Amino acid sequence: MIKVTFLPSEKVTQISKGTSILQAAISAGVQVVSTCGGKGTCGKCKVQISSATPTHVTEIKLSENKKKFLSAAELAEGWVLACQQLITEDMTIRVQAEQAANQRKTDFAAELKIKPAPGVEKVFLQMAKPSVEDQTPDWQRLVAALPNQGIKFNRRVAASLPRLLRESDYQVTAVLAGERLLAVEPGNTSRRCYGVAIDVGTTTVVAYLMDLISGALVNSGAVTNPQQVYGADVISRITHAASGKNQLGELQEKVIEALNSLIRKLCQESGIAKEEIYQAMVVGNTTMAHLFLGIDPTYLAPAPFIPVFRDTVDVQADELGLDILATGRVSVLPNVAGYVGSDTVGVMLAAGADRLPGISLIVDIGTNGEIVLSGKGRILTCSAAAGPAFEGAEIKYGMRAAEGAIEGVRLGEDVELEIIGGGKPRGICGSGLIDAIAELHRAGVIGPTGRFAAESAQLEKLPPLLRQRLRKAERASEFVLVWGMDSETGEDIILSQKDIREMQLAKGAIMAGIRILSLEMGINLQEIDRILLAGAFGNYIRKESAVEIGLLPSLPIERIMSIGNAAGDGAKMALLSVEECSRAESLAKRGEHVELSTRKEFQKEFLKGLDFKRV
Repeated sequence: MIKVTFLPSEKVTQISKGTSILQAAISAGVQVVSTCGGKGTCGKCKVQISSATPTHVTEIKLSENKKKFLSAAELAEGWVLACQQLITEDMTIRVQAEQAANQRKTDFAAELKIKPAPGVEKVFLQMAKPSVEDQTPDWQRLVAALPNQGIKFNRRVAASLPRLLRESDYQVTAVLAGERLLAVEPGNTSRRCYGVAIDVGTTTVVAYLMDLISGALVNSGAVTNPQQVYGADVISRITHAASGKNQLGELQEKVIEALNSLIRKLCQESGIAKEEIYQAMVVGNTTMAHLFLGIDPTYLAPAPFIPVFRDTVDVQADELGLDILATGRVSVLPNVAGYVGSDTVGVMLAAGADRLPGISLIVDIGTNGEIVLSGKGRILTCSAAAGPAFEGAEIKYGMRAAEGAIEGVRLGEDVELEIIGGGKPRGICGSGLIDAIAELHRAGVIGPTGRFAAESAQLEKLPPLLRQRLRKAERASEFVLVWGMDSETGEDIILSQKDIREMQLAKGAIMAGIRILSLEMGINLQEIDRILLAGAFGNYIRKESAVEIGLLPSLPIERIMSIGNAAGDGAKMALLSVEECSRAESLAKRGEHVELSTRKEFQKEFLKGLDFKRV
């Protein structure tokens, strides 16, 4: 076995000779960014071999990827692509520090205006002690004192009941979920009742620790979904799950471990024991929901995109290994279709899609862009395969919205940038990419078809400093957003013709989905009364830029609103209220799914949506 040490975490793993660095990192629980799932096509998984030279590893593929993604200086300093290198001896590997990108998922927590009426309740009981005259068994004594007489026998609770009753002098608190007795606690703990709302995103996993009695948010946090090492998109993960008998378990284990770590942190910070969390309410896209539950998602990938389940799923926490009360209830809200999941149901619930007047367009922009159009007594849904460009993947200098990411771009006489954290830029995130393209289009650096200006007459209209930034590259033109002397890496940060094409494909899919839902409802885009942008991305996107490039219909800006992490807010609402949970189930059933791949208009609308123009 070979010993591999990762810095700066100092985590150590033992692996077999011939294992890739990426696989070794997965084994050690070390996060290495890899949006392509180890195919060697994204160039994001750069690591530095600290204790040996690159000759001590064997390259999986030809050195073309080195030329494409690694500079001569990086190669000289021992930088390699983790997914393309096989380890042959003990070594130390330095991983690029990943600045937190997850806080934005919890920055916009909505204040929920609902009266708490959760599916879990606590009842304080003061029971008479047994005697020669009253020889009622402990379980029957407990059940007789409860308001609900239909309680089913729970072996786990019964196992410790005799000692617990006597040590607490027969004064205990029962934790109930309908006809289930989840736990019995000594003394009066009726004021301490907690649940956790969970949003399992493809990129980020978010947890909200909630007080089920007051309805208050106690604490929240987010972590990168560790499944990302198998690919940035759901298709990559479905493919991995289907590739062997243990792979589905790997994917489930990764997300459960991440959640357990997050829940432990929230509990420690809040002074709450994990056993005081009695219920979890979970949302996620259909693939993420399957993987969270450890259910085979294989047949979600090919047409006709059939999920294993659609309705709400309830399981016991210890079935999944989720680190809350072992007998706690874990509920996954219903899906609408193969690519419209419970996260979209959560968005509809939080946005009030069934209660809004007029016509409402709700868009959750991400790897899969979920779109909801409500009005005229109908709720239409679709999923547009936008690809990972909005998350910064498949973009040469793309990155998540973490410290060092360009998140805003303005063009005047020169380029003005907004950098997350205020330091030197490392790359560009989705909101910055939309901003950059919108500004380049407005300035005439790129035309409606997305091509960089090439005619001398066009170039002469540009300010001199902008003109200097537009240069010929090996295969096509590119625009320098940041000169190497001003970037954290020392490299020029550029926007390539390929990057622009990736954004065109992504926004073309979103706009095609919007148009087809509008056609299905029999309205034109200008009849839409409001556009609601869900998700962290929707909070940071500059609406004017989204309209400028034709990502969103050109409604008055005041009619385009961000609604935060609405999927998470919907999970919180369903956790806090049985009525809201029932409403979520109703919304899922009311949702009329429009499968874009079967619509003959899709290709035409998609091609129309590629151009950068207002619609």
